[in-house]
Amino acid sequence: MTVTGWLLDSYPQKDGMVFWIRRQDGSAVKLKDKSWAGSIYVAADASDDLNAVLHDGEISQHILKHQFLRRQEKLTDQAESIVLKLTLGDFTKMPSIARHIERLGGGFGRLRLYNVDLLPAQSYFYEHGVFPLAYCEVRAGNTGLEWNLMDDVWSTNYVMPDFRTINLDVRIKKDAGTLPKFSDKLVSVVIRNGSETYEIACSSEADIFAGLELEVARIDPDFIFTDGGDSFLFPYLISRAEQSGVGLSLSRDRSMPLVRPAKEGTSYFSYGRIHFKPSAIRLHGRVHLDTQNSFIWGEADLEGLYEVARVCRMPLHTASRASIGKCMSSLQFYHATKNGILIPWKPVAAEHFKTYQELLVADRGGFIFEPEIGVHEEIAEFDFASLYANMMVKKNLSAETVGCSCCPDSKERVPELGYNICEKKLGIVPKSLKILVDKRELYKRLRKTSDSRLRDIYDARQGSLKWILVTSFGYLGFNNAKFGRIDAHIAVCAFDRHIFLQTSKIAEKLGFRVLHGIVDSLWIQKRDATSEDYADLKRTVERETGFEISFEGVYKWIAFVHSRQSSKVPVANRYFGVFEDGTIKIRGIEARRHDTPELFAKFQMQALRIMAEGNTASEVQALMPKVRDLYDKYAKMLTERRIPMGELAFTKQISKDTYQHQDRKTVENNALGRLASEGRPLKAGQVVRYIISDYGRARKAVPIELVEEKTAYDPARYIELLARTCNSVTEPFGYTLDPDPAQTRLA
Repeated sequence: MTVTGWLLDSYPQKDGMVFWIRRQDGSAVKLKDKSWAGSIYVAADASDDLNAVLHDGEISQHILKHQFLRRQEKLTDQAESIVLKLTLGDFTKMPSIARHIERLGGGFGRLRLYNVDLLPAQSYFYEHGVFPLAYCEVRAGNTGLEWNLMDDVWSTNYVMPDFRTINLDVRIKKDAGTLPKFSDKLVSVVIRNGSETYEIACSSEADIFAGLELEVARIDPDFIFTDGGDSFLFPYLISRAEQSGVGLSLSRDRSMPLVRPAKEGTSYFSYGRIHFKPSAIRLHGRVHLDTQNSFIWGEADLEGLYEVARVCRMPLHTASRASIGKCMSSLQFYHATKNGILIPWKPVAAEHFKTYQELLVADRGGFIFEPEIGVHEEIAEFDFASLYANMMVKKNLSAETVGCSCCPDSKERVPELGYNICEKKLGIVPKSLKILVDKRELYKRLRKTSDSRLRDIYDARQGSLKWILVTSFGYLGFNNAKFGRIDAHIAVCAFDRHIFLQTSKIAEKLGFRVLHGIVDSLWIQKRDATSEDYADLKRTVERETGFEISFEGVYKWIAFVHSRQSSKVPVANRYFGVFEDGTIKIRGIEARRHDTPELFAKFQMQALRIMAEGNTASEVQALMPKVRDLYDKYAKMLTERRIPMGELAFTKQISKDTYQHQDRKTVENNALGRLASEGRPLKAGQVVRYIISDYGRARKAVPIELVEEKTAYDPARYIELLARTCNSVTEPFGYTLDPDPAQTRLA
């Protein structure tokens, strides 16, 4: 049998790998590759240790076959080694077998394990050169599959089929002002299919589930969207189905029922914050996309998800929930597999030894020019395009290339530090980043099309790639990154400092004054500068640094603000300004923050639009009465309680579990306590949304889930915070509001 279409879904079963091919006519066909089985690799310094693994009875019973192969064990190795490949009969046994082998070795590093924790579907993609949503022709034989790809992961003009999508929701019988629980009765299931809405309501829950399965089978969607499907909706449906004594399957593969995950989720630390990821509820043959549990969906919609899944070779189900670091890792794993490099189970690449003096020079991060606090006029902004990623690609910066042993006399050196950079081979990091850098640049060019539909598609695709590029530098120094190393991270920072200093000297030589610089952006000033002056600066910087820099425009005015703790300390990533074309740019202020209530963000942006009418600082100051009128309008609405509750909700990501948060009397802790009393204590990294109901001594708050008709907010506290939000943008112009809405004063 030969099937042509798009590779929609893939997952392992004990007797092979399953694929669902979405055909042009809308149907989906299930294929199985019975020739595939999961494998792990074992390395040791002595061949007797590898033979001991083969003869261990607890291991041998799970092995289908074994091979001794030559592979590059470590990224920094100069030659391949003999390793033992174990092909297992049951891929689910991989972690337990790996742990047993590790114990068998006795001491640390005697038996080293590789490719243990790769997702089976991703391993298959790497080994066979296929990728999700590839348009392909698949020939199914008696045991295996033959793949003929009529698609290319480098393609920018690929076309997706008209996928069928539905949104799923439930209506639950619960008491007012309480949280829904698994014990609450299911009233109905609501399906939105485009402009149509279906409600399945029956006398018994068992009949509702039967009706739901029939309706899903009739529509036959490729994607099922939920809002909180991983954290509550699907676990609730599974629980109610169990209570009704029925199974529930919403997959195309009807033999695969919905299964409650073994644990609620996982808290993890990333970029200075604790995050929580609920355990995923997976469908088979369809894709379940939980909009609350998908970063890529939130930033780049479905087109962005398609691009990430294809480029990083991750199943759609996995890509929709993956952190950006995991996307980057998958791309690196593909290149490692392609080049015969094993993927360590537990990364052990150590930092090169450094003296105190060397550390003082090396461990300094990227360069920052502290901003000059205040309002500035006629300021130009220049941004390097994906500077860190481009540095890693152009300078060949990777764990195995910085300080390599094969090129000690390399002419390529890290600025200030003198580390040699490999000249003989391209590192795995630049190999992986190249497709991201090149494709993003292509999409940015393509989005200049006059076709608005295509423009939106290209913008979503380049946006999804941008996020991977943004985090690629940080991931290089992440201690759990399989192919990361702090020395390469340090090298990137050194190049950044060098390029920034070089650029600032060029700007000053051409008569510009540098007011601020951070990461890859530079703000400069030159009175009465012409467009040719800016063009000349751009050409000179690109010629002398070798990196592309873009002229973002000239601000009519821009405000660099001070720290809330001290009026003398600038904040590098907090500013706001207006370009000459009227475009407002903000960073770090309330309207940009995710934890700000919608009301304050809306007010602040309206205030900035009023201020944007001024072309100079003095003209903006003259507009302050208009800003005050806007403030009075919002304060009056708050006093009269005319603001919807949803616009007043604060959003906080907690750093500890609920019961570790009760040491202080705060509105946040009060909200957490109320959720816990309703049977929903939160884990570290989860988000609490609440309304302040009484900010007096009580410090009371109402979680948004418990808001009901009689819930009231504290208008005095919200007016106080409204004034603070206003002052964030008016204070640089010498105008502030007292918390009392009836008074103002000049700063």
